[in-house]
Amino acid sequence: MYPSRYPNRRRRAATLFVMILYGSACHAWHTERVTPESLLVTRQPAKFRVTRTDGSQIVLEHPVLRADTLSGTVPGPNQQQDVRIPLTEVREVATRGFSAGRTVGLAVGVAAGTFAVILVAVVISCSHTSCFE
Repeated sequence: MYPSRYPNRRRRAATLFVMILYGSACHAWHTERVTPESLLVTRQPAKFRVTRTDGSQIVLEHPVLRADTLSGTVPGPNQQQDVRIPLTEVREVATRGFSAGRTVGLAVGVAAGTFAVILVAVVISCSHTSCFE
């Protein structure tokens, strides 16, 4: 017989699952308690979310502070677009970071879903045969 390829598929599936966990559920926006000026000086994030005084939000990539204006880029339809926001229009800024609660919630949800699928498979299998006699 030919060697089984299933171990490779399982390994790939596990790697994909970990990447999805890392990229989506494990991260969330966290409001910063410092001014945009302090944030850019101390941490220099690659991107952050700006909430304006009118309530609108925009994610700036490669943010920099020039005088009293935040500058950065946002993805456009064909290319990156430059954006400038005066500091007087900034209500708060948030950065993306690890979220333990969302990660635990996802892990519990995946475990519960897996258990439910196994339970349904056992019930269906046992409905055709006598499993518990």
